[in-house]
Amino acid sequence: MTEFPTELSAREGAALQAATPRVGTCIAEVPRYSVVIPIHNEEECLEAEVVELTGEMDSLGVDYEILLAENGSSDRTPEIADGLAADNPRIRVLRVPVPDYGEAMKRGMLSARGDFVVNFDIDYHDAHFMLAAGELLAGGEVGIVVGSKLMEGAEDRRSWGRHTVSQGFTTMLRVLFDPRMDDTHGMKVLRREVVQRFAPQTVRTVDLFDTELIIRARRAGVVVRALPVTCEEKRKARSSIVHRIPRTIRGLASLRLTLWKEGTPAR
Repeated sequence: MTEFPTELSAREGAALQAATPRVGTCIAEVPRYSVVIPIHNEEECLEAEVVELTGEMDSLGVDYEILLAENGSSDRTPEIADGLAADNPRIRVLRVPVPDYGEAMKRGMLSARGDFVVNFDIDYHDAHFMLAAGELLAGGEVGIVVGSKLMEGAEDRRSWGRHTVSQGFTTMLRVLFDPRMDDTHGMKVLRREVVQRFAPQTVRTVDLFDTELIIRARRAGVVVRALPVTCEEKRKARSSIVHRIPRTIRGLASLRLTLWKEGTPAR
């Protein structure tokens, strides 16, 4: 799963604000699912992973669009993404000019047209999880479904170290924010109205956009459910866990302070 540095310069921030979508030929009807995939320097696997995912979705008869949220790549990722969009009317490409996973996800989610907004990573996707989550969301009571790597029935095939970090991160979320919290990183499916309401309120990008989005939704009374998933490493992490842990702790502490200052949200 892709990870990026947290610091943005003033010039990069201004460029990010000016980012505009670049869109391939679009299907006319509103899809059931909008799949948002942030991509950065993915030339080695992008085409193969997208072909695998679209093949799986097509074989299952899914009504979908895919939004490839390219952010600050220095390799052939933009060119490959544009080619995929040109060949498949269900694929759109969005541009964020600096490497920022969270901002790319946010832009993609807010650009989604489907009833349900899906977050996959280019190397971590599962159409069957998406459909199971969609069934829960279709009932109307649930607003977000997350894929849990930690709950009973899940299978985490990653290294012991990464599994331990996931456990520690979730424990921090439960202590700082909500004892009911489960995974916030990884696969998730949200009702589009939840995204439209809460994504504009978020202040964190990079590592913590999706975490903040779920926390804000929970605080406002949105029902969040978890489904067990299987997770395995297809490649090494893009950034060192040793470097990511302290910036995540600082980010969570800052978010906790921000939410405390805002007070109890309206439901």
